[in-house]
Amino acid sequence: MKLQLISMALATAAATGNAAGAVNVVCQTTKGAIDIVIRPEWSPKGAERFLQLVDAGHFNRVPFFRCLDGVLCQFGFPQSKAAAKKWSAIVDDMKQPALRQFKRGYISFAGAGTNSRTEHLFITLGEKVEHLGTQPWETPIGYVTPASMQQTVSRFNMSYGDIPPWGKGPDVQKLQGPGAAEYLNQNFPALDYIQSCKRR
Repeated sequence: MKLQLISMALATAAATGNAAGAVNVVCQTTKGAIDIVIRPEWSPKGAERFLQLVDAGHFNRVPFFRCLDGVLCQFGFPQSKAAAKKWSAIVDDMKQPALRQFKRGYISFAGAGTNSRTEHLFITLGEKVEHLGTQPWETPIGYVTPASMQQTVSRFNMSYGDIPPWGKGPDVQKLQGPGAAEYLNQNFPALDYIQSCKRR
């Protein structure tokens, strides 16, 4: 019974967007500002890491390098030398059953295995993307507000699609070296970027 009440409370909070302890972040992008609400009670470790990245200036000039219309838009490779710090992986957060079904606007870290979350994240673009949230490292840390999804995120360029070999997007191996910015400018001029992020 107690678990049911907790799950219902989480679901209600997710729907209303109201929660004590929520942290508001605004990111400036090439298509305008996006307002983000971080919910530490959803994913404590993930929320803490995201706010560390924000405070460290990690998101200064970061490309949305993998955007699949109706699925997700991924980011995390900084183009600023000052922000190109190596971040160690953090432990996965506990799953919240009430948040298993990712909703449009949810933000989560993009990992590559158990306890692999570092600095890469994605915004969910679809209203119901079945495979998102199935992995241990995929737990939402918060969400982009509906207004920002409509006014800004919906305008991001989706033409490159997935990364190779599944799409025409950038080669992730080329996004980690000193020539990354030039590589993107020459080959992917229509990419959108986060210019900066800060707490409100």
